[in-house]
Amino acid sequence: MPVIVGLVQSRFARKAARRGVTLVELLIGLSITAVTCGILAVLINATAMGTSTQNDGRRSLVRLQSMKAVLEDEFVNARAILATGSNYVVYWTGDGTTGPTPVNGAVNFAELRMLDIDASGNLNVYCCKWPSGMNSTAILANDTEYAAGTDWRATAVALKGTTYYSTNTIAQNATSLTCSLDSASPTSAKMINLQVVINDGVVARQLALTVTLANPGTPW
Repeated sequence: MPVIVGLVQSRFARKAARRGVTLVELLIGLSITAVTCGILAVLINATAMGTSTQNDGRRSLVRLQSMKAVLEDEFVNARAILATGSNYVVYWTGDGTTGPTPVNGAVNFAELRMLDIDASGNLNVYCCKWPSGMNSTAILANDTEYAAGTDWRATAVALKGTTYYSTNTIAQNATSLTCSLDSASPTSAKMINLQVVINDGVVARQLALTVTLANPGTPW
């Protein structure tokens, strides 16, 4: 039976060879798949990071636009700039027409505001806020009238944290606030140029703004 045994062995050898080729092909296919998946993972991660960075940039721009709108409103409606310096502007909103304080052409407590960067990097607007329901007698008693020679910076800083002087944060992570006026005398200025730098953790973003006071007027 030597011929039959040899034939059977030859068939088994061919089947084994075919199984070996299939296994090699499978391993090659798995290797290609692994490499492809690795490349796809890198591309997906890069796309996700790019999208996240783009979204962060858009959010930062939205915050800058919001800050710009607040600052424009503040200074368009200001009557006079009282003092400027490193990281601050003190200004007068003008005589009120609805409160109990009479129109006097002078700077009163309720009309004194300050834009300032605090020690934590918050860009704040400080202003008077009377409690709801506070009567006219109490308001008049607390609405101090200031003299023309007042140190406006020192006065506004001293008012920080007091009962009726509220803090309104309009931006965080502010690193600098600089300004220039169109007049050497702050109270005679009709235009203010502001530059605010905000560090959003990725880049330092600068807001440059020029505002013309709508109804400028010198107190006293």
